[in-house]
Amino acid sequence: MITAVAGGAILFLLPSYFFISQNYELFKNLAYDTHPHLVEHLEREITWLRVFLAASFVFLTGVTLLLSIRMTKNLLAPLVTMERHMHQLMLGQWHIPDYHLPEEDDFRDLAMTYDYFYRALKANTETELKLLEKLTIDPQNREAYAAWKHLLAEKRARLGIREEFITNENVVSLNEFDQKRRVS
Repeated sequence: MITAVAGGAILFLLPSYFFISQNYELFKNLAYDTHPHLVEHLEREITWLRVFLAASFVFLTGVTLLLSIRMTKNLLAPLVTMERHMHQLMLGQWHIPDYHLPEEDDFRDLAMTYDYFYRALKANTETELKLLEKLTIDPQNREAYAAWKHLLAEKRARLGIREEFITNENVVSLNEFDQKRRVS
């Protein structure tokens, strides 16, 4: 946007500056020949026109820049917030506060879709955790038991749940397992 406005201003202001400077040289030469006291007025006028052209360009470019930044910020701020929230989820920080939708959000449909996806994924992870906790694991199979413990710890960490002791009646504690192993 700023390139278009600044480019258009340059396309207008450069020829204007060129023709004004060229015409004032002609007027100045005529003033020297006919009325020398007009030269002072012409030089003051050309100075004011040059200042006006430069100030117009700077003002137009500045206003366009500010409007462009504001429009871009209003358009991108919800996307940046959503991206930060996704990044935290990607890092496994599911215990962070939910993503809230601003009422005046331009991307309301996208934000609602993201919110639905996030909540569905979180509910799916909670369901998986509950199913994993219901599993009965044979403590004799150390690899399966270790994998089960690892999956439980990973799902709990993802949801922000503290690691708790497993209260499954069918699982023998590791101390008991280690004692049986030493005896045999």
